[in-house]
Amino acid sequence: MLELRDIHKHWNGQPLLRGVSLGVAAGETVALLGASGSGKSTLLKIVAGLEAPESGQVWFDHTDITALPPERRGFALMFQDFALFPHLNVRDNVAFGLIEQGHRRAQAREQAEALLAPWGLAAHARARVWTLSGGEQQRVALARALITRPRVLLLDEPFSALDAALREQLRAEFAERIGAAGMAAVLVTHDETEARGMAQRAWTLRGGRLESAW
Repeated sequence: MLELRDIHKHWNGQPLLRGVSLGVAAGETVALLGASGSGKSTLLKIVAGLEAPESGQVWFDHTDITALPPERRGFALMFQDFALFPHLNVRDNVAFGLIEQGHRRAQAREQAEALLAPWGLAAHARARVWTLSGGEQQRVALARALITRPRVLLLDEPFSALDAALREQLRAEFAERIGAAGMAAVLVTHDETEARGMAQRAWTLRGGRLESAW
C-alpha cells in the first residue's frame, strides 16, 4: 500500500500542500483533481521521489521511502507528452526499462514484443515512435511503464494531448490494463469524467488540502 503522511510543501513562498495524507491500496486507482497550480503534479513528483517534501513522509508497504531515490522506488511515471525516445523504435522503447534493470537485451526485446502483441502493436514493433498516432504512442508509453511490473503507477494528465473520442477509448482500455496488473495507481487530472472512468476514489486538491470528490 502507498501512503502519504502529512505532506507539506511551499512554492514561491506560499503554502502549496498543507498536510496532505492519502492511502492507495494495491489494485486501486485514486484520482487527484484540482485547478492548474493547485499542487497536483508537485504531489505526484513527491510520490515519485523527484521532489522532496518539506515535512511528512511517503511510505510503501510499511516502509518509509521518503529519502529513497526515484530509481530505487520501483514506481513508474507516465507524462502527458508520452516522453518516448524518438531515436528508438517501438520495441526498444518498451524494452528500455528492463534493459536499465540489467536484463539481457535479447530477453528484454522478447518480452516487449510479447506485450505489444495483445495491444495490437506487434506490426509496429520496428517502427519509429514518431510515425505512430497519438493513441498508439500512449499505448506504447503504458506498455513501457507496465513491463517492469512497477509497484505504483503514476499518471500525470496522460490523455490531455489527445482528442475527446480517443481519450474516452483509452480511459476504458487503460483502466482495464492497470486493474489487471494489480498495482496501486495515482491519476492526476483536471477532468472529472476521466477520473470517474478510471478511478475507484477521487480527491480534489484545494487550498493545499484534499477534499473528497465523491
